[in-house]
Amino acid sequence: AHVVDIKMVNGTPKVEKVTCAMDCGVVINPDAAANMAEGAIVDGIGNAFYGEMTFQNGRPEKSNFDGYRMIRMNEAPKAIDVHFVKNEIDPTGLGEPPFPPIFGAVANALYKSSGNRYYTQPFLKKGVSLG
Repeated sequence: AHVVDIKMVNGTPKVEKVTCAMDCGVVINPDAAANMAEGAIVDGIGNAFYGEMTFQNGRPEKSNFDGYRMIRMNEAPKAIDVHFVKNEIDPTGLGEPPFPPIFGAVANALYKSSGNRYYTQPFLKKGVSLG
């Protein structure tokens, strides 16, 4: 589960903080586990805002990172708090589970901060203003 705090700055959303709660079984290495969750969260925010793969005649229009917009360091949240549910369940996967729910959390935070619902990604399309 994620909670995303967004502040609107001149019509552009700025993710201030993300709080994450995960139940992934026994956490063997807490630092590495938190790093994996943080990476998935930042990558997910970047995909929610900018990730767009378009095709023309069955071929990708963006074939390298020079044409594919990714999140930049200054756009990443300044704070990410990761909390693990303590239990005795066998460890499970950790790299992928924090990725999918960040999209919904970003959409809900955008709604809360701008008053508009966003259903289509990427949320920050060129020429489309929020709010």
